[in-house]
Amino acid sequence: MEKRTLIPAMAVLTLAGCAGPTVNLATSEPIKVDIAMRLDVYQHNRETAKPSTAPEIVSPETARRNRMAEIQEFKNQRLVGEGRDGLLSIRTESPGEYGDYVRKTVAAENRDRMTLMKAQSDKEKVSLAEIQTRQGELWRQRSFRDEWIEVAGPDDTWVWQAKE
Repeated sequence: MEKRTLIPAMAVLTLAGCAGPTVNLATSEPIKVDIAMRLDVYQHNRETAKPSTAPEIVSPETARRNRMAEIQEFKNQRLVGEGRDGLLSIRTESPGEYGDYVRKTVAAENRDRMTLMKAQSDKEKVSLAEIQTRQGELWRQRSFRDEWIEVAGPDDTWVWQAKE
């Protein structure tokens, strides 16, 4: 046999060998499963149950994570900036209810940041000022382009500028 006819003949034989017997996966009767289940439903008397009046305690980390999008929106609007002390600073005051909301949110964020920095200071046994300096540098590095950051200027002064 010639080489030209041998290759197609081999291909036909190989493909024909792939067809195997048909396997029937269906069962003659449906599969039966016997399940025993118990369901107890309780209804408590609402008059005797006292609702909790204690405020829900949320960790500073969780609170910060929950408000992360709001803080980023304030930064995008160039309302706030990252200060040299690791805290947010309001750069542009907004009037009315929205301004109150921004001030309240920034105050809560700074309170939580300060709580975490104090805990880190105690843990590492270093001064709070050193932790704040490190956090300020970290937040400046994490900032996005055009966000306000406080940077060291000439003569040991600090100036606000948009991050490049």
